[in-house]
Amino acid sequence: MGKDITRTVDVLCEDDDAEVFVLRAEVESRVAAGEFDWAGGLAVELAARVGAGADRTGHCGAVMYWALHALAAHPEAGSLQALVRVLESPHHGGVERAASPSHLAAVVARSHRIEDIVGVVFGRAPEAACVREFAACLLHESVLVQGEVDGHPALRAFAGTLLAEGHPLAVLPLSLLPEEHGLRRPPGAADDWTWTVPPVGPVGPVGPEAADPHEPAVTPAARRRAAALDPAETGTPATADAMGAAVEHWLAHSNGTVAAQEFWLPDPVAREDFPAVFELLPLTPWPADGARPKLQPSNADLSLRILLTAAYRAPAYGRGRYGAYGRLAAWRSLGGLTGSPADAPVAEVAELVRRTSWFRVGTSSPWFHDVAWDLAVAALRPGGQEIAVLAATDTD
Repeated sequence: MGKDITRTVDVLCEDDDAEVFVLRAEVESRVAAGEFDWAGGLAVELAARVGAGADRTGHCGAVMYWALHALAAHPEAGSLQALVRVLESPHHGGVERAASPSHLAAVVARSHRIEDIVGVVFGRAPEAACVREFAACLLHESVLVQGEVDGHPALRAFAGTLLAEGHPLAVLPLSLLPEEHGLRRPPGAADDWTWTVPPVGPVGPVGPEAADPHEPAVTPAARRRAAALDPAETGTPATADAMGAAVEHWLAHSNGTVAAQEFWLPDPVAREDFPAVFELLPLTPWPADGARPKLQPSNADLSLRILLTAAYRAPAYGRGRYGAYGRLAAWRSLGGLTGSPADAPVAEVAELVRRTSWFRVGTSSPWFHDVAWDLAVAALRPGGQEIAVLAATDTD
């Protein structure tokens, strides 16, 4: 098998475009037939070539991705065992150029039974750094798929190890919080399934007195009350970074632009008056002389889903963060938007999130690229005197 794989890779490195697609079909066919060792051996050989800088055409990386993805997506324990052996190989640097541990973990979590995941990955303590990172991501990807994994002693033990090591993902709960139950992946969902976010509609009633659906959201009385206020911008670079955590990869790896702003009001504002106050804010994406954006009442669940969707998906260029790190980034953004301390536990952030009044903001201004990567949310923090607004956009 070794010589067969070496010859195959030699041909692949000879800039034969046709061979790439032939080999992809062969990989998928062999994995479907249960030839996991062959696919794993191919991936290791390709990783060695990529790691040595011998992949001048990019063909090795492309085929290696397909081999890794096929093993991760095949629902048998044997394919997962073969994948782990690839990650344990000395060529894990080459592996990570084709597929990150977080991506592979997301595919495995939605494709394999939790019992197989526990037995294969967590049956013994992962030692190789690449496997440990894969396991850390897989633990929390499994939470998003299963809803909770606390009932598995091996997973609890590994979570404790991550906490002792200070791993970034260790702060995430091993079960979904109430606001997160809408994040669970439906059984049988397609491979490209992700959370959907409905478009922002026209501004609607906010307060309990607005029972008539035709009543305007911004009443003359609300405008009079808002006119007496003088919003002061109070944001700092640290809080702006926290608020933008869910879209940080848009900035780091793509053409993203983020506006994260905070404001303080001398007097509390009621939720029903927020649209009138929002009109007064000097917001970067919506110039004062331009049309004001649509504003729609939201809630904690939808705000979390908007942020997690942004973190999970890839920007115009670069990779997404997938579920584990995406969930972490979404909660960091929620912490920034609610004014939580930087080191606040997720459970404490969640409590503030529940007490915050949330709004979605339309992304109709020249500041937004209006391609596929636009978001805007606003938060009226508990007490009614602090407002946070996050807007982001990206383009190819």
